[in-house]
Formats: sequence, structure tokens, C-alpha cells
Amino acid sequence: MQNRPTPVLGEITALTITSPDLENSLAYYQKLGFSEVLRADWPFPWIQVSDGALLIMLRQDAAPYIALTYYVKDVNKVSTNLRKKGIRFDREPRKTDMIKRYMFISPDGLNISLVSMVDGFTRPPGPGMLQMEQKDYFKPEKYVNKKCGLFGELAHPVADLDKSLEFWQLLGFTAVSKFSSPYPWAIISDGLSIVGLHQSTHFTFPAITYFAADMEDKIIALKKEGLKDYTEKGPSEIVLTTPEQQHIFLFKLGGPDAPLKKKREIAQPVIETKRLLLKELNPEIMNELFTTYNDADIISFLGLPDNAALETKKKQWQQGLTTYSTSFKNFLIVEKETGKIIGRCGFRIWHLLHNRAELGYALDNDSSKQKGYMKEALRSIITYGFEKMGLNRVEAFVGSKNTASLKLLKGAGFIEEGTLRSHYLKNGEMHDSVCFSLLRPEYEVLKNSWI
Repeated sequence: MQNRPTPVLGEITALTITSPDLENSLAYYQKLGFSEVLRADWPFPWIQVSDGALLIMLRQDAAPYIALTYYVKDVNKVSTNLRKKGIRFDREPRKTDMIKRYMFISPDGLNISLVSMVDGFTRPPGPGMLQMEQKDYFKPEKYVNKKCGLFGELAHPVADLDKSLEFWQLLGFTAVSKFSSPYPWAIISDGLSIVGLHQSTHFTFPAITYFAADMEDKIIALKKEGLKDYTEKGPSEIVLTTPEQQHIFLFKLGGPDAPLKKKREIAQPVIETKRLLLKELNPEIMNELFTTYNDADIISFLGLPDNAALETKKKQWQQGLTTYSTSFKNFLIVEKETGKIIGRCGFRIWHLLHNRAELGYALDNDSSKQKGYMKEALRSIITYGFEKMGLNRVEAFVGSKNTASLKLLKGAGFIEEGTLRSHYLKNGEMHDSVCFSLLRPEYEVLKNSWI
């Protein structure tokens, strides 16, 4: 990285990680290419380890914790400057503390600590990705960590990339690179640390991230040496869970001449009816689709009419498809005779905590209507919801003038509950919705008549 910014938070940076068993943690990181640098028992037991580019402070404590830490020659001056910028500290030192510690939290929950400089602490010699020429990224013989490769970033999930960048700029970070695909993300640095800001729901925790041109070989070697507690994302992508319940990403670094990653076949559950195949779409399938498939394949997979529809789907995915309390389970409606996708139906909002879900459905073309397709699909979807998803209530909201949809729901046994005034916006105008529901006891009475 050329023209690196001048750090304003401190002179040395490290990741502080608490460990319930320091010796066990030390042995684990040694297997990943780290060596012990220093250790002491004051003011608490700790061991400092490094792979030559990244410094980690392992601190004895049973409670899981990770922080981006700076060791600072004049910690009071730095803390005063941060206060002037509006930074609020969650922890401050007492006047009697020999080692001063300040701690604050990023808007997205990452712990950041400032600690007065300790005698004997030094920066790792490197080189890391900040110091290396880009052409050397693809030369494994130049990596200081022969086990894992190049430390690339502390990956940090964020809710809003632009707002997060504003915060980190207050700390002296600048954007090294910024992207919008497959979701908004940026790599930032203050000249010492590298942080990746990811506006994504693909992961929910900070993760130490390594890249290597030969990562597949490195993963194979680590497995042979007894690597445990990992999740495979592919032959050259793996997520490690450390003994301290932290996470490490090991990813293959693609060069300019690297072949395109082969897309993986997506396992798509299918419900079969007399004339239709109902192919499931869930959050996992959508994430796989948007991270491994190209645009043309996504359009084909989802049966989208054009690039505008694709961009709408991408935007929905980038903004987050689920929360801790809501998800979805939709289905593509495929006509058996032609193999064509003719519409969609399913549970557009699944309220996980309350065992209820909202129906959504649509046929793409008039040529598929008036054939009973949606009636056929809907009964199978409702059965799936009650039998497989454990739903207690299925609900639907229909425009008061949508006579076809009103007839469909009444024919399926749904109960009309009332009208919701000015419930949805369409073409710049507010419209009423008629609320329908079907409860599990009602379904139990109806289901035998559907067979």
C-alpha cells in the first residue's frame, strides 16, 4: 500500500483476545504459524504471540472478548483528541492505574482499546499486506506466515457502510478500496491496522482474515496436522472457531490469471404436485446464488424477466433478507410440461418467534392464469407451512379490489378478519388491504378435503 496514512491512535497495534486457558490457546496459534513473543502475570496473566505480521495479546479471562488494541506513548493526549471528535469512552482508567486503559465501541459493536505503552512491546517486523507490493501477494514464498498466508483484515460486519466509514475516519482511517458487489464493503487502514467493513449478513462476528494464493494446499496441510472446529465453505475457503470462541477466515487469494471459481450446484428442495414443481428459495440458497453465480445464471435460476429485476433482487439481498426474528421461505412455480418458471409463491415473511407467516404469490403471465395453477400450488405450500415449518397461523393481505385473490383465499378456507386502512403503497397511492388468516385447527379440519 503506497502513501499509507499516519496512525493517530498509537504506535503499536494488536488484537486482544481473552482466553480461559492460555497454554491451550498458545498451542493452537502455534499450529497456525504464530510464535510466543512475551508473557507475564501482571496485571493479569497474558501471552503475546505473533506470526511476524500480526500481533495478538492473549489475556487470561473466561469471558469471550476481542478488541482492536493500540499501545500508545501518550495515551492521555490521544484520548483527549478523540473526545474532541465526539468519541465517548465506555471505560476509562483510574488515576492510580499504572497502565492506563481506555475502551470505546464502534457503532457496529467492535471493541477498540487504547493502552499506555508497555516496555518491551515492539511491532512485528512483517512484511504484511500493507508493506508488500501487490505482485508479491501471489508468491507464497514471500509470506511470513507459512501456515495461513497473509493477514488481510479484521473483517467487521456493519449495518451501513457509509455511516461506518464516517466513524472510522474520525480515528484516522482512510478507505484503501471500496466496492458495491456482492454487497457494500470497504478495506480501510490507518497505516497500522487493516479493517474490512462489510455491510452484509453473511457473518455476524469480527473475524481475523488470511489470504493465500495457495490456500487450498495450506488448508489440506492444516487438516493433516489435526485442525479441528472449522466450517468448510469450499476447498479453499474455511472458517475456524478458535478455543476462545473467536473466528478466523482462511480464503484463497485470486490473481489476475486465476481461473473463475466454479459455481457450486445448489441443493434446492422441491415440492411436487400433479402439474407443478415448487422449488424452494430460502436465505441460504439466495446467499449461495449471489456469491457464486454470475448475473446471467442468476436471471436463469430465478426466472427473472430482465436486468432491472435482477438489480432489484440484488439490492434486496444486499440490504439483508433476514433478522433474528424474521426469515422467509418462498418457492418458484415450475410448470412440469414445459419446465418454465411461471410464478412464485410462499411465505414472504416468516415470524420465527411467533410461529406465523405471511403468504405471497404471483403468476408471471396471463397465459398461466385461469388454469388453477395457483390453487394447486397454494394448497401444497400451506400444507408445508403447517406440517414442516410448525406454523400456527398463516395470514395474507389482499387489495380490496383484487377479486381473483379474494376468491382464491376464500376457496382455500381462509377467514376474512377485517380491512386494514391505507395499508400498502402502490403507484404513489395508499390502498386498503383485506386481512385473511388460517389457523392450525382450521387447517386440520380442511386438509383431508384437499387430498
